[in-house]
Order: sequence, then C-alpha cells, then structure tokens
Amino acid sequence: MDENEWAAFEATIQERRQALDCHPPGDQLRSSFLDELACGIRERYTRFGLQADLDEVLRLFTEVLVLRPPGHSGRSASLNYLAIALGDRYKLKGSVSDLEENIRLHTEALNLRPPGHPDHSASLHNLALALGDRFKLKGSESDLKEMIRLHTEAVNLHPLGHPYRSASLDSLASALGFRYNLKGSVSDLEESIRLFMEALILRPLGHPNRIASLNNLAGALGDRYNLKGSVSDLKERIRLHTEALGLCPPGHPGRSITLNNLG
Repeated sequence: MDENEWAAFEATIQERRQALDCHPPGDQLRSSFLDELACGIRERYTRFGLQADLDEVLRLFTEVLVLRPPGHSGRSASLNYLAIALGDRYKLKGSVSDLEENIRLHTEALNLRPPGHPDHSASLHNLALALGDRFKLKGSESDLKEMIRLHTEAVNLHPLGHPYRSASLDSLASALGFRYNLKGSVSDLEESIRLFMEALILRPLGHPNRIASLNNLAGALGDRYNLKGSVSDLKERIRLHTEALGLCPPGHPGRSITLNNLG
C-alpha cells in the first residue's frame, strides 16, 4: 500500500465527513454531501479494495437514494451510483441478489434517462454490462439479446471522436463473441473481430486499456483460427499477445493472464 496515496485519500475523506456533519438529517443539502463522501470512499475502494469501504459506500448511497424519491432531479444519478456499488459487491461476493438489484436499479435509471438525456448512453452501457454478468451466470438468451441491443444503441450514440467510443465498441464486440460461442454464427465472429480492431486503433500505445484490447482481439482471432485454420490469424494472435506481454512487466496485475494466453 502506498502510504502517501492512502494519506491523501484519508485527508479528502475526513474533509468530506466534516462537511457532512454540518448537514444533519433533515437538512436540505444532506443528500449532496452524503453523495460526495460516498464517491470519495468508493474511489479509495477501487484503489485499495477494502471491504469496509465498500460497506460504507453502500450504506451512504442507500441513504442518498431514500432522500431522492421519484421526481427528485438527482434520483437517476443516485440509482446509478448505488447500482454500481452493488455491482462491486457482486464481483466481490457473488451474491445473486446484489446482481438482480443492480439490474433493477440500472433499469430504473435508464427509464429516467430517455433518448436525448446527456447520460442516456452511460445508462445503456451500465445496464448492458449488468445483463452480461447475469448472462454469464445463468446463460439466458433474452439477457444476451438485450445486452447486444443496448450495446448497439450505445455505439450508435458514440460516433468517431467520442471519448467513450472505444469502450462501446469493445463491449459490443465481447457481446457478439458470447453469441458466437453460444450459436456459432460466423457473422457474429467476423463483426466481433472488426469491432475489436477498431477499438484497438482508438487505444494507441500508452492508452490504459490497450492491453485489454490487444488480448481481446487476439482471443477473437484465435476463435477464427480454430474455425478456419488460417495461419495468418494464428500469427497475428501471437503477435498481439506478445505485444500485450511486453506491456505487462513482472508485477503487473495482467501479466499472468497474458502469459497464459501465450501458452
């Protein structure tokens, strides 16, 4: 643990706790200060992974949502934040009830963010990811179909030059890969490869998600090699995994996965 980084987080969080103390229950501004404190603690959770932080984040975001009933201007944001925190706990503990509540909250948030809302595409993406988690767990084709529909709509809302286009392309490509594995449609595999290629172009050297894109495209090319036996696909798969490994020095969290991909 980086002690300086921890100290910086702690200082920020303590400042926000003190600010919240100035807005007790019943204060009109309490929900905003609860929200700021919860966001700060979640940021620390994503960095250090302490379960106590996640537990507090869930408690705070739950209180915020109670203070923002239907009709409140901040309700959709609170639904989104609580859903994301529940998704964090699902990944940590695997509770199906957390996943189901995550999906329910993201669905409500999306309904409050219709087409034209500035956060519509973000809610499409978040709900699609949650449905993807349930598809991986239960294998429901209806979840897969809806996930692909939502990701497709998000891609269409993120034209070339949009900062979230590469993430949307990557997510849709992965969803089509799931359908290829389920149904064996070659057109899904080809489209998945095309989308992964475009995502990789948008993630040049130095981009924080380049390693993931290299491995994702390599995996899809490996599927096509297994299907068609093209040596060029095999060579490109190895080249991509090799580049990814070069970006994962000893101690990097993604190194073991990349080594396994090359093996």
